Amino acid sequence: MAGLMLKFPAGDRIVVNGAVIENVGRGARLRLLTPETQLLRLRDAIDPAAAVTPVGRLAHSVQMMLIGELCPADALPDLVAALAPLRHAFVDPEDRACIDALRQHLQDGQFYQALRHLGRLRRKEAVLLAVART
Repeated sequence: MAGLMLKFPAGDRIVVNGAVIENVGRGARLRLLTPETQLLRLRDAIDPAAAVTPVGRLAHSVQMMLIGELCPADALPDLVAALAPLRHAFVDPEDRACIDALRQHLQDGQFYQALRHLGRLRRKEAVLLAVART
């Protein structure tokens, strides 16, 4: 049986289609069978106060669309437009391919997949900013 397998430790919280779910018992494993379900582990969530870089702000906005707090129709044009300056800042071909995949996921409404690409870009951005500070 296909689907996304989740390890759900005690006390962990996730947002599924806008509903916050907390595991109050021991650890559990869940299989998510419904495609197109919007899911976010709250331990992976980006605090708005920590979203201070261009990629961080973009990731926070995508996260808000994922959990239903931001209307995709309203936000997508600005988010897609924000990718153009990122393509100039990230010159590595793999990074640019990641940005192109990110654009496609955003346009397809696949916000979880978009967040996965943004995670890679956030790590790369952190390295670039650390180098720039030295």
